[in-house]
Amino acid sequence: MQSDSNNNLSQTHLSKSEPTISDVKQIYYVLHRKPYRESSQLLDLFCEKQGRFSALYRVNKKNPPLQPFTPYQMQFSGRGNLKYCQYVEINYSNFNDTKGHSLKGRNLYCAFYLNELIMRLTWQAEPQAELFTVYQQTLHGLLALDTDQQSEPLLRRFEFHLLAILGYQYNWQQDSDCRDIQPQQHYYFDPQSGFKAIDVQAYGGDKNTYGRQKSFPGEAILAVAKDDWGHELSWKVAKQIARLALQPLLGDKPLSSRELFKKF
Repeated sequence: MQSDSNNNLSQTHLSKSEPTISDVKQIYYVLHRKPYRESSQLLDLFCEKQGRFSALYRVNKKNPPLQPFTPYQMQFSGRGNLKYCQYVEINYSNFNDTKGHSLKGRNLYCAFYLNELIMRLTWQAEPQAELFTVYQQTLHGLLALDTDQQSEPLLRRFEFHLLAILGYQYNWQQDSDCRDIQPQQHYYFDPQSGFKAIDVQAYGGDKNTYGRQKSFPGEAILAVAKDDWGHELSWKVAKQIARLALQPLLGDKPLSSRELFKKF
């Protein structure tokens, strides 16, 4: 296959051997990579039809190392769990306006965070059409940002989409008793059942806490439901709730990418 400047393809490698697996129309992203022996990379790849899977890629002068957050088209050989990359092209045809852009600073760490969530919370070889679309849109959004601080809504949308795909789709407009969220009411959050109203008078405690749990004002919950990131509490509340929801799924092992955010 020859490089075609009209469809924004930049050829990286074409093996002389005929690949046994061919779906060059798909887009693949590198979620994780590590050196393998002297001249190869062991890759964790992510695509729409196969979801997450592993492959080997040979590195040499003609075939530079593959990079995360770059859209590739690929062909593979091999019939086992570990595939072999035989052909790779960069393809920005769907997001041509970000061609030549690169993630920097906090936005780069945000993208690593997305990759780590996918690595930790999805099964190998499981189709992920919806999650792949959300992932690609989030990367595109991060590349298009003017400042680092604008990344928060993108991260929250991705987290809640991922949770919904995993079976945790929370109702932001009603509590666990099917009553409408009230702006002046405070709620605590249960990762299994969602929001639960707090009777402050009966409890006799601080409205901002419920026992050892953090409580959240109804007005902020409703702001998140409306995608209103201009509300003074929506960013903070959405982030805290996302962490509470993800924690049981992630377990005790901390996310490596979160350590990167401590620099900001």
